[in-house]
Amino acid sequence: MSSVSVVLPTRGRPEFLAEALDSVARQTHLEMELILVRDGGEPLAETARERIAKLEFPAVLIERDDPPEGAARARNRGIAQARGDAVAFLDDDDLWEPGHLAQLAGTLDRDGDAQVVYSDARILEVSSGSKRIIALDFDLETFGRNGYLPPSAVLAKRAAFEQFGVFDPEFTYSEDWDWLLRVAKGGGKIVRSRGVSATIRIHAGAASRLAPERLAERRRSLDLLGRRHALGPIEPKTFWEVAEAVCQSGNASTR
Repeated sequence: MSSVSVVLPTRGRPEFLAEALDSVARQTHLEMELILVRDGGEPLAETARERIAKLEFPAVLIERDDPPEGAARARNRGIAQARGDAVAFLDDDDLWEPGHLAQLAGTLDRDGDAQVVYSDARILEVSSGSKRIIALDFDLETFGRNGYLPPSAVLAKRAAFEQFGVFDPEFTYSEDWDWLLRVAKGGGKIVRSRGVSATIRIHAGAASRLAPERLAERRRSLDLLGRRHALGPIEPKTFWEVAEAVCQSGNASTR
């Protein structure tokens, strides 16, 4: 089965990071490594370093002090260090089920033409405990209107980054959406692996939250995305809103 490099960018969220690291440690996949990228902020807590030291697979720690470089460059730093056949991404505030990587690696191995595979995702609104599900086969037209593949649900062949390039740092938001559009429009095959195995948490500090201080920069990134891929105007949405838009049937929020 394909070996997997897990790229986990983090900045200033020690409580969430501890849970994310535990999520990685519980993976049942047999051949994997962790590449944790600290993109500025406070140094890692000693408890996080202890968790990393106890992992039963190799781990690489890349640390950069302020100013932060942003998600695209942080992920690219991780990709540059990756040795696995495939690269998985986990945001520091998201979680995986124990079989997440095994499920995705198995799907990648069974479909030799696939460049990217992704799981279904649970969207959790932390403050209320409400949940929605994104469970949808890949469709380029639908994806152009709503980027419904959370990075934490995606596994990509490492060779895909050689073929289609890495994340574009010009995007401070939606760099993953841009990359997946480049893959799809460039002829790369993107395949759904059915079953919810990733949890995307919506909370006050989440990057996708439509906070007023971030909104102008999000709009700039979405305008760039729309021009580059001829998508027309795109309104900012959280994954909570995306889930409602693409999976309306039976997707009323539940607790």
